[in-house]
Amino acid sequence: MRKGVIVCGANGERGLMLERAVVKFGPRNTGKMLQFSICTVATAPIMISMSGVDMDQLVTVNGCKNRCCDKILERSGMKIARSVVLDDATDRKLGPCQFTSDWNFPDIKEEEIEKMAKLMEDAL
Repeated sequence: MRKGVIVCGANGERGLMLERAVVKFGPRNTGKMLQFSICTVATAPIMISMSGVDMDQLVTVNGCKNRCCDKILERSGMKIARSVVLDDATDRKLGPCQFTSDWNFPDIKEEEIEKMAKLMEDAL
């Protein structure tokens, strides 16, 4: 069985950073996991179990320390094996999730993206 990786639906700079980390993480780990968006799982949690994921091996990828992914899965009665947070991959203070039309985030560094992808791989 594969592990389920549930990724936060963060917006703004956090969302862009998660997307870039998933782009690095995905190709190196597709044989070990199935990836879901928490936005999809929240409305239909049965999708995870129907996909053949080991329900005792769920990994959450949270955009902030609010850990929305964890809260949503726990409310649905699911068990989380590992949880990672984007804030742990950067030494600078990130702003909150926000709806934005400005996709110019010059402070994002490749080292932060690599560190987040590594945190995800370690959790997997």
